[in-house]
Amino acid sequence: MKILILSLFLSVYAFTGNAISMLEKNPMKVQVVQKPEKMTLLANPIKDGMLKLSFSNLQSDSMNVVVINSLGKQVFKAERSLNKQVQIFDVSTIASGIYYLRVNTNRSNFVKKLIIQ
Repeated sequence: MKILILSLFLSVYAFTGNAISMLEKNPMKVQVVQKPEKMTLLANPIKDGMLKLSFSNLQSDSMNVVVINSLGKQVFKAERSLNKQVQIFDVSTIASGIYYLRVNTNRSNFVKKLIIQ
């Protein structure tokens, strides 16, 4: 048993030593990973006709907003630059019902269920 443990220890030690020497010869490039963009519906269901979207970790500068009904028909579309964290859209012309909200930025795509009362 002692021999098995000793041989296991030596093989791990030899492997890590080889791995370190390989890294010294071929250094890895470090890539900075940014946090993903997040979108939140501030009011769902919408009762006052105003769609309010809040964004965090924004890395994009523009957005497209599309509201789609249950038949797949586009009932609302807007394009806007992302200059504020909270974006407000007037959707009072859309009839009450259940819809899908699709928001596309330069870096992210979001799809949410949207209820308009």
